[in-house]
Amino acid sequence: MIDYHTHIIPFVDDGSKSIEASIDMIRDEIDNGVDTIYCTPHHINHRYMCSVEVIKENFNRLKEAIKENNLNVNIYLGQEICYTDKVDIIKMLKKGELLTLNNTNYVLLEFSFTKEPDDLYDIIYNFSVNGYKVIVAHIERYDWITIDKVKGLKEEGAIIQVNSGSIVGLSSKKEKSFSKKLLRLDLVDIIASDIHSFRPSTMAKAMNMVKKNELFGYKI
Repeated sequence: MIDYHTHIIPFVDDGSKSIEASIDMIRDEIDNGVDTIYCTPHHINHRYMCSVEVIKENFNRLKEAIKENNLNVNIYLGQEICYTDKVDIIKMLKKGELLTLNNTNYVLLEFSFTKEPDDLYDIIYNFSVNGYKVIVAHIERYDWITIDKVKGLKEEGAIIQVNSGSIVGLSSKKEKSFSKKLLRLDLVDIIASDIHSFRPSTMAKAMNMVKKNELFGYKI
């Protein structure tokens, strides 16, 4: 399995405070059947703003630790970017100040949990015309989201990601119910762990639940 959304790199956000914690998280992922991990540390304006250089430095330290511990896993670099109209995210991506997933045109983008952007569909469209494909992170966690809005995002070309923890019920009942509804309606493209040191990987359990219920509207 591929996990497209993780917070495993140490020292760059709230995901991991040490190499040892990161290695424990990777072992957790491997135990869940994950063999390919995209490391996507937060970029949140005025909160998590590590430079690309610092992120890459700690990513390389993690790669060395993986080798030293003989762990059979592939890791790639990216970021989870929190959308704000206060900065030009597209310009920062083009200048290399923010990261796509493994130097592709795929961008993992999250939004405010409580306030819907005024120009939600225009945001996706603007990324698209600039050559980027937006993966909307943990869509079930936004208070303002609806099924119709998910459909509208997909019509604009967005890729929809839900957290495995939401499917198995580690978050709220509302998020679990909404995630399952999205799956039944074939509106989910990616299931990912969003693993932190305080949030375990639940990829195996989520996938087993999805298969058991014959809900196959996702890509891994």
